[in-house]
Amino acid sequence: MKEVLWCFTYIKEKALRENYKEAYKVWRERNPVTRMNIHVDVKAMLNQKNYILKAQRITAVEIDEIKENIILKIGDETEDYTKEVNGDEIDTYVIEHQKGDQ
Repeated sequence: MKEVLWCFTYIKEKALRENYKEAYKVWRERNPVTRMNIHVDVKAMLNQKNYILKAQRITAVEIDEIKENIILKIGDETEDYTKEVNGDEIDTYVIEHQKGDQ
């Protein structure tokens, strides 16, 4: 249950909109062999998420923990991407340019 909600919340936080097809892709990547014998598709996963929220199968505290985990993960991904692009070096030109704007 938590994993389904995690995937939907992750996509919503990352893309700033809810995309159930992308959430399904994330779920499949994180759970490559889970429930392979049962037909789980995008619609079934969306129905499961709606049931979890409507029936309050997960507490508000657990939902907050999921959101905190996702925010940390997105922050780490952004930091890794920034380091990859900038190569851990501080762009002195940008810093000097910002000082000139002040």
